[in-house]
Amino acid sequence: MVALSPSRYVDLLPTEVRDALNKVIKTLEGLFEGMWIPTTLLNAAYHYIRNRGKLIRPTLALLVAYILSDGSSLDKSVLPAASVELIHIASLLQDDIMDEQRIRRGVETPYSLFGAHTAMLASDLIIAKAVELAIRSGDNDIVFELLNSSIKLAVGQSLEMELRGRGYVTMDDYLRLIYYKTASLIESSMIVGAYSVNVKDERTICNIRDIGRFVGLAFQIRDDLIDYLNIDSKNPASVDDEINIVKILYKGSGDINASISTARKLLNEMLDNAINIIRNTMNNDILINYINLLRI
Repeated sequence: MVALSPSRYVDLLPTEVRDALNKVIKTLEGLFEGMWIPTTLLNAAYHYIRNRGKLIRPTLALLVAYILSDGSSLDKSVLPAASVELIHIASLLQDDIMDEQRIRRGVETPYSLFGAHTAMLASDLIIAKAVELAIRSGDNDIVFELLNSSIKLAVGQSLEMELRGRGYVTMDDYLRLIYYKTASLIESSMIVGAYSVNVKDERTICNIRDIGRFVGLAFQIRDDLIDYLNIDSKNPASVDDEINIVKILYKGSGDINASISTARKLLNEMLDNAINIIRNTMNNDILINYINLLRI
């Protein structure tokens, strides 16, 4: 099992999607231009923009837009894709505070560098900018989709705190948690990609929701496996009270190797489900190949 580098994900993208993704990055990097903000708060707000990850959520938004628009201009998809990434960044800032996380992606977190209060205010700034970009997209469906996703993220964060206080977490609890905390935003990322190129028919949107949900669930299961096995040297291994699928399965089976194997099988089943829907609807190898990078 390996954790792929961000460049490997970008290599599979069509030129049009790469160009649009660069525009997303430029939008994020210029987010607070012309505004006076105290330096410490500004650095906290820019932290995950400068120390960015694989940009999977905006990439999925752009890929869906590219496929549904037959490769036409993605300029209208840039602001929604940037807004998706900002919501994700806000969730990271809040996660760091609630988990007292000091290292992420191999560097100190804003919580560690600037304190909980500044990190919290930075998340407020980022959320406000996410809403602004969504409104500037000119499509209320995009705005409401991202607002609804933000509500789900908050529900997921609250659910995680409740589950950590329990002695036993079921698989149903776990799947509900990772839907709200992770999969919901990946689902919404793909939906706003469709909306951004004015694709809104009910059947297509339902199919994209299903694809996004399966990909999102697989993404979190993959992260849990990577954390538990300490595959990614840039991030610390899972902590004792962290809700992790391997730990949940192990409590039920008492066999750690079987638990890892079951988690990996579930991850790949989720990806298979997503790919089957893609083949039956969009039948696009670009999206399939990109999603397949999540396999371990």
